Amino acid sequence: MMEMKVYVPHKHLIGSVYQRWSMFTPLLEVCDSDGASSIRIQGSCCPNRCLSNQQFQVVSNVGEKIGTIWKKWRGFNEEHNMDHEYFGLEVPPSMESQTKLMLLAATFLLNHMFFEMS
Repeated sequence: MMEMKVYVPHKHLIGSVYQRWSMFTPLLEVCDSDGASSIRIQGSCCPNRCLSNQQFQVVSNVGEKIGTIWKKWRGFNEEHNMDHEYFGLEVPPSMESQTKLMLLAATFLLNHMFFEMS
């Protein structure tokens, strides 16, 4: 299982993102520096790299949807490498900046886990 730890300057850990086992859907857990789970990220069944757009739901521990991470596939282009997608993170503006940073790290981890070709 993959994980990503997020640090700020002076090697201060602010949290971690962990891949959790799931039979068919991507599941990530965002934890604070003490290891307490605060947010889950759930994807659709069997994300694929090409031919589709993807959405991952950001939900609180009580199941309330608080945001979305999305990937948009631009389509096939023979002149360029196919490794070109757009990613987005939609969260409330009032969310704490450290939580936003953790979700940005989760976006990078999702890209690495499911969509990178190299």
